[in-house]
Amino acid sequence: MAGDVVVTGLGAVTPLGTTADESWDALMATESGAGPITRFDPADANCRSHIACEATLPDETPVESDRVGRYAELAVTAADEAIADAGFDPADPDWVSAQVGTSIASSIGGLPEVEDTIEDRVSPRFVVRYLSNLASSQVSIVFGAEGPNRAASTACAAGVHAMADAMREVRRGTADVMLAGGSESILSPHGIRGFDAMRALSTRNDQPERASRPFDADRDGFVIAEGAAVLVLESRAHAENRGVTPIATVEGAGRSADGVHPTRPPDDADGLVRCIERALTDADVDPDAVDHVNAHATSTPRGDQHEATALNRVFDECPPVTGTKSLTGHTLGASGAIESVFTAQTLRDGRLPPTANHETPDPDCDVPVVTEPQTADVDVALNVAAGFGGTNGAVVFTGAK
Repeated sequence: MAGDVVVTGLGAVTPLGTTADESWDALMATESGAGPITRFDPADANCRSHIACEATLPDETPVESDRVGRYAELAVTAADEAIADAGFDPADPDWVSAQVGTSIASSIGGLPEVEDTIEDRVSPRFVVRYLSNLASSQVSIVFGAEGPNRAASTACAAGVHAMADAMREVRRGTADVMLAGGSESILSPHGIRGFDAMRALSTRNDQPERASRPFDADRDGFVIAEGAAVLVLESRAHAENRGVTPIATVEGAGRSADGVHPTRPPDDADGLVRCIERALTDADVDPDAVDHVNAHATSTPRGDQHEATALNRVFDECPPVTGTKSLTGHTLGASGAIESVFTAQTLRDGRLPPTANHETPDPDCDVPVVTEPQTADVDVALNVAAGFGGTNGAVVFTGAK
């Protein structure tokens, strides 16, 4: 039943901070995570785009990347924070391993680890460092989560799809608790060159902090990024039995496919419209009840126009819209999870995060873009995502009840 799944813990490692609250505070201060790529020399790698939003791991993490891969280390670190934030200790009796599941998404998995192996000998750990399900599996292994184990790999909608999968596991009673989220670390020569070749990346190399410009008329592509986020979802009854106050409620989710083209969405945005409408129906929420949209808003010319078209078809009067990738960059399969954390924090604090660099409104993206942090009464918020292959996802959150 809608409304029975609540968020009780948040964890994140993003280009804005090593924790969920550090990331939120930087976001609300309109601090950008963008800068020159430091992981390798992009000029030597023949990359057109020389900028990215790199994440910094804390000094100590529960695992080491040389054993599990960087993207899995990011996920385990975010999960560690989320579990503690929810008031759990995996050593306590409340942590019933068989009833704790994982749903951690990744679009690509360990691409840097693949490239390193091409340059070097093949390690016995090679396969288990790059597979796209290993973030979810490592979270399961490290924290003894023996319930359902999922790993959506649906491009840039994967993080939202992981949330939807986790919500449904809790609804069905196949898990009391789900660790839901996404992780991505793709900052490597092939990763950058691949998106370069598609002309998907911004080339504002001299102004990295101004490069991601969702819904702006002068946008020229996204800024690639890395990071991870995990949310603890559990049944309301389970949270109440533990004496825990929820942060937010997961009311419903929707998914759809465009069924048109792997990278070019249809002009009428019909697939994304159906996805959002399904999420609202699942949540039993009328469109006019939505107070805020955390948009996918990648800063690509076609993508932002497509999303604006969908929002204006769903809503008679579109609610305030934020594009947080303007500050975090685009973390691909992790983006929907990171933005779910931001959506929960929006509901928790009653503050709308800003969209940076929205300076010249695009008439083809006629939505009310939030450009400055502001307080607001937010009872219902929508998180939207879309990905290559024509896949769409949306999740509806409400405040803690």
